[in-house]
Amino acid sequence: MLLTGLAAHARAEEAEASEEPQTIDTVRGTIQGSTRFIGLGGAFVALAEDTEGVPINPASVAVRLPYSWDAFSYGFGVDFSVGTWLPKNDVYNVPEDTESENNGTLFGSLAAIVNIRHFGLGLSAEAEQNDVSQRTQGVSKDRTGNFGLVHLDAAYGYFEGQLLLGAGLRVVGVSFDGNEGGNLLTAGVGYKAGFIVKPTGTNFRLGVAIQQPINAKLEGEAGEEPTTVHIPWTASAGLAIMLSGRDLNRPFITVGDRVEQNTRGREEREDDEEIAEKQLFDAYQKDQTWYLLLTSEVALLQGPRDVPLGNDVPIDRPLISPRVGLETELVPRWVRVRGGSYIELPVTEGGEARMHGTVGADIKLFPFSAFGLIGPFDWWQFSFAADMAENYLNTGFSVGIWH
Repeated sequence: MLLTGLAAHARAEEAEASEEPQTIDTVRGTIQGSTRFIGLGGAFVALAEDTEGVPINPASVAVRLPYSWDAFSYGFGVDFSVGTWLPKNDVYNVPEDTESENNGTLFGSLAAIVNIRHFGLGLSAEAEQNDVSQRTQGVSKDRTGNFGLVHLDAAYGYFEGQLLLGAGLRVVGVSFDGNEGGNLLTAGVGYKAGFIVKPTGTNFRLGVAIQQPINAKLEGEAGEEPTTVHIPWTASAGLAIMLSGRDLNRPFITVGDRVEQNTRGREEREDDEEIAEKQLFDAYQKDQTWYLLLTSEVALLQGPRDVPLGNDVPIDRPLISPRVGLETELVPRWVRVRGGSYIELPVTEGGEARMHGTVGADIKLFPFSAFGLIGPFDWWQFSFAADMAENYLNTGFSVGIWH
């Protein structure tokens, strides 16, 4: 498998002798990502942070989390989702009169992030498996396509982290195994940019992100036209508001900053860093009360252009998807829940829009410091999410650290 090993099946009828150049279009309106992203209905561009934000908004890698008070920090994240539960799982929202098989999906992502004060770097690798018969996409023969999408982001927080500007790359790798053997390879690169506004002491955030389209060209075999794998452009703008409870935009203060505050007018002692770290930990814990967070977003996605599903006319205009989500702690310090909704527009003129409902939760489990490697936060959590619509169900799972 190439890059992240994402596997998809693209199968089509035999093309006519005078076939046109072929395109495999990956446009679709459903969401994939972390359990928090799914649970909030995809309304995440303004709230994006930590490893979960790397694929969503490149500016998110410069967000310093309220429980991070070291100048240098790093983190990892793993998510997995399954969308094969229903007898008919319609990933592409095809028209009812279109001949379509069950579209099972599997998704996995691995992400890492590194921060040095207000500078951040993030890397995310995504893998997805789609089993779908697309008989009219113009592919000349049965093939198995392996797709992988990698995000590489860099960002900096100006004005002490109140204005975050980020940019990065999306790299897609594709391989095709033909029914007559052989392994054809191609890759493509697209650019991305975004910003987040989070004024210190306020309880709102604004976020915007754009991602350039990618066209990966695959040269055809003898006598065949080239195939293009198209990854659509996207643009998103959102607003997140903490309606009640905690501070959303706390100032970033390191242990060194607190030591400097504590030792003004006197010389430092050996235990000053330990005292400063405990003060910051206690202040964070004190803020962990019940809260209610609202997040919203409008996402634009490039239409499928000249690649229809079935015999319908493809939509050659941007698809607009409004999204909204709510998050709270149902049991403070133990159970965090979220819910959301978004509209998925059809990719063909003959289709209909689908309303999606999403839910998710984080459940605090047990403490385990990994033999002293994890601290002071050493409680683990299990997270899950579900995205539901007509003829569609996707579920996500992850394990991480409770903060």
